[in-house]
Amino acid sequence: DFLGFDFNDFNGVTFGGEYLVGLGDFFDAGLGIGYYQQSTLATDLDFTFPSGAPIDADLELKIVPIWATVRYLPLGHHDAITPYVGAGVVIYNWRYTETGDFVNVSDDIVNGRFEGKDTTVGPVVLGGVRVPIGKLGLGGEIRWQGGKGDLPADQTFAGAKIKLGGFNYLFTVGVKF
Repeated sequence: DFLGFDFNDFNGVTFGGEYLVGLGDFFDAGLGIGYYQQSTLATDLDFTFPSGAPIDADLELKIVPIWATVRYLPLGHHDAITPYVGAGVVIYNWRYTETGDFVNVSDDIVNGRFEGKDTTVGPVVLGGVRVPIGKLGLGGEIRWQGGKGDLPADQTFAGAKIKLGGFNYLFTVGVKF
Protein backbone atom coordinates (compact mmCIF):
# COMPACT_ATOMS: atom_id res chain seq x y z
CA ASP A 1 0.00 0.00 0.00
CA PHE A 2 2.92 2.37 0.51
CA LEU A 3 4.77 1.78 -2.78
CA GLY A 4 3.47 3.21 -6.03
CA PHE A 5 4.29 1.26 -9.18
CA ASP A 6 2.51 -0.15 -12.20
CA PHE A 7 1.97 -3.87 -11.61
CA ASN A 8 1.70 -4.31 -15.40
CA ASP A 9 5.41 -3.44 -15.63
CA PHE A 10 5.98 -7.02 -14.49
CA ASN A 11 4.34 -8.31 -17.69
CA GLY A 12 7.20 -9.53 -19.85
CA VAL A 13 8.54 -12.13 -22.18
CA THR A 14 9.38 -15.64 -21.04
CA PHE A 15 11.81 -17.60 -23.19
CA GLY A 16 11.84 -21.34 -23.06
CA GLY A 17 12.03 -24.72 -24.68
CA GLU A 18 10.20 -27.98 -24.25
CA TYR A 19 10.81 -31.54 -25.37
CA LEU A 20 7.66 -33.47 -26.30
CA VAL A 21 7.32 -37.22 -26.68
CA GLY A 22 4.29 -38.87 -28.26
CA LEU A 23 2.49 -41.37 -26.05
CA GLY A 24 0.45 -43.17 -28.68
CA ASP A 25 -1.62 -41.21 -31.18
CA PHE A 26 -3.63 -39.07 -28.74
CA PHE A 27 -1.19 -38.02 -25.99
CA ASP A 28 2.10 -36.12 -25.59
CA ALA A 29 4.31 -35.81 -22.52
CA GLY A 30 6.52 -32.76 -22.20
CA LEU A 31 9.41 -31.48 -20.09
CA GLY A 32 10.50 -27.86 -20.42
CA ILE A 33 12.44 -24.96 -18.95
CA GLY A 34 12.05 -21.19 -19.28
CA TYR A 35 13.51 -17.88 -18.15
CA TYR A 36 11.74 -14.68 -17.07
CA GLN A 37 13.15 -11.43 -15.66
CA GLN A 38 11.39 -8.12 -15.21
CA SER A 39 11.81 -5.04 -13.03
CA THR A 40 10.02 -1.79 -12.29
CA LEU A 41 10.60 1.43 -10.39
CA ALA A 42 8.56 1.96 -7.21
CA THR A 43 8.06 5.26 -5.39
CA ASP A 44 7.10 5.72 -1.72
CA LEU A 45 3.58 7.18 -1.69
CA ASP A 46 3.75 8.63 1.83
CA PHE A 47 7.24 10.13 2.16
CA THR A 48 9.82 12.15 0.18
CA PHE A 49 13.38 13.26 0.86
CA PRO A 50 13.61 16.61 2.74
CA SER A 51 14.42 18.22 -0.64
CA GLY A 52 11.08 16.99 -1.98
CA ALA A 53 12.68 14.37 -4.25
CA PRO A 54 10.87 11.02 -4.40
CA ILE A 55 12.07 8.00 -2.47
CA ASP A 56 12.55 5.32 -5.12
CA ALA A 57 13.41 1.63 -5.20
CA ASP A 58 13.82 -0.99 -7.92
CA LEU A 59 11.68 -4.11 -7.71
CA GLU A 60 12.97 -7.11 -9.67
CA LEU A 61 11.65 -10.63 -10.19
CA LYS A 62 13.56 -13.48 -11.87
CA ILE A 63 11.99 -16.88 -12.45
CA VAL A 64 13.33 -20.08 -13.99
CA PRO A 65 10.28 -22.34 -14.38
CA ILE A 66 10.70 -26.05 -15.06
CA TRP A 67 7.51 -27.87 -16.05
CA ALA A 68 6.24 -31.34 -16.82
CA THR A 69 3.00 -31.68 -18.79
CA VAL A 70 0.70 -34.20 -20.42
CA ARG A 71 -1.36 -33.16 -23.46
CA TYR A 72 -4.47 -34.75 -24.94
CA LEU A 73 -4.76 -34.41 -28.74
CA PRO A 74 -8.43 -35.15 -29.61
CA LEU A 75 -7.67 -35.41 -33.37
CA GLY A 76 -4.43 -37.33 -32.89
CA HIS A 77 -0.98 -36.56 -34.30
CA HIS A 78 -1.85 -37.04 -37.98
CA ASP A 79 -4.30 -34.23 -38.86
CA ALA A 80 -3.40 -31.00 -40.64
CA ILE A 81 -4.29 -29.11 -37.47
CA THR A 82 -3.47 -30.52 -34.04
CA PRO A 83 -5.47 -28.96 -31.17
CA TYR A 84 -4.62 -30.04 -27.63
CA VAL A 85 -5.38 -29.48 -23.96
CA GLY A 86 -3.20 -30.46 -21.08
CA ALA A 87 -2.10 -30.11 -17.50
CA GLY A 88 0.93 -30.65 -15.36
CA VAL A 89 3.17 -29.22 -12.70
CA VAL A 90 5.65 -26.33 -12.66
CA ILE A 91 8.63 -25.87 -10.36
CA TYR A 92 9.65 -22.23 -9.98
CA ASN A 93 13.20 -21.33 -9.04
CA TRP A 94 12.71 -17.64 -8.23
CA ARG A 95 14.37 -14.55 -6.75
CA TYR A 96 12.67 -11.27 -5.83
CA THR A 97 14.66 -8.18 -4.80
CA GLU A 98 13.86 -4.67 -3.62
CA THR A 99 16.84 -2.31 -3.92
CA GLY A 100 16.96 1.40 -3.16
CA ASP A 101 15.79 3.85 -0.54
CA PHE A 102 13.11 2.99 2.02
CA VAL A 103 11.51 4.57 5.07
CA ASN A 104 11.91 2.41 8.20
CA VAL A 105 9.58 2.18 11.23
CA SER A 106 11.35 5.20 12.81
CA ASP A 107 10.60 7.28 9.68
CA ASP A 108 14.32 7.35 8.79
CA ILE A 109 15.32 7.00 5.14
CA VAL A 110 17.68 4.05 4.66
CA ASN A 111 19.30 2.53 1.62
CA GLY A 112 19.09 -1.22 1.40
CA ARG A 113 18.67 -4.40 -0.58
CA PHE A 114 16.13 -7.03 0.42
CA GLU A 115 16.00 -10.42 -1.25
CA GLY A 116 13.75 -13.43 -1.16
CA LYS A 117 14.46 -16.61 -3.12
CA ASP A 118 13.15 -20.12 -3.03
CA THR A 119 11.73 -22.99 -5.03
CA THR A 120 7.94 -23.24 -5.30
CA VAL A 121 5.66 -25.81 -6.97
CA GLY A 122 2.38 -25.02 -8.73
CA PRO A 123 -0.14 -26.38 -11.26
CA VAL A 124 -0.17 -25.82 -15.04
CA VAL A 125 -3.23 -25.90 -17.33
CA LEU A 126 -2.83 -25.31 -21.07
CA GLY A 127 -4.51 -25.44 -24.44
CA GLY A 128 -3.31 -24.76 -27.93
CA VAL A 129 -3.02 -25.73 -31.54
CA ARG A 130 -0.14 -26.81 -33.81
CA VAL A 131 -0.04 -26.74 -37.61
CA PRO A 132 2.59 -29.08 -39.09
CA ILE A 133 4.60 -27.64 -41.98
CA GLY A 134 7.08 -30.30 -43.06
CA LYS A 135 9.43 -31.00 -40.16
CA LEU A 136 8.26 -27.80 -38.41
CA GLY A 137 5.13 -27.16 -36.43
CA LEU A 138 3.89 -23.61 -35.86
CA GLY A 139 1.30 -22.90 -33.22
CA GLY A 140 -0.05 -20.97 -30.32
CA GLU A 141 -0.79 -21.84 -26.73
CA ILE A 142 -2.51 -20.31 -23.74
CA ARG A 143 -1.03 -21.48 -20.47
CA TRP A 144 -2.02 -20.73 -16.88
CA GLN A 145 0.53 -21.41 -14.17
CA GLY A 146 -0.31 -21.10 -10.49
CA GLY A 147 1.93 -20.64 -7.50
CA LYS A 148 2.92 -18.24 -4.75
CA GLY A 149 6.27 -17.95 -3.04
CA ASP A 150 6.92 -17.20 0.62
CA LEU A 151 9.01 -14.08 1.24
CA PRO A 152 11.42 -14.19 4.20
CA ALA A 153 9.85 -13.00 7.46
CA ASP A 154 13.15 -11.57 8.75
CA GLN A 155 13.15 -8.78 6.12
CA THR A 156 10.77 -5.85 5.77
CA PHE A 157 8.89 -6.80 2.60
CA ALA A 158 5.45 -5.24 2.16
CA GLY A 159 3.82 -8.69 2.13
CA ALA A 160 4.49 -12.29 3.08
CA LYS A 161 3.84 -13.85 -0.36
CA ILE A 162 4.70 -13.16 -3.98
CA LYS A 163 2.56 -14.28 -6.92
CA LEU A 164 4.68 -16.28 -9.38
CA GLY A 165 2.13 -17.52 -11.90
CA GLY A 166 -0.45 -16.16 -14.26
CA PHE A 167 -1.41 -16.42 -17.90
CA ASN A 168 1.14 -16.92 -20.68
CA TYR A 169 0.30 -16.45 -24.35
CA LEU A 170 2.82 -18.44 -26.38
CA PHE A 171 3.91 -18.56 -29.98
CA THR A 172 5.38 -22.01 -30.55
CA VAL A 173 7.78 -23.46 -33.09
CA GLY A 174 8.29 -27.22 -33.07
CA VAL A 175 10.96 -29.26 -34.84
CA LYS A 176 10.43 -32.97 -35.55
CA PHE A 177 13.42 -35.24 -35.06
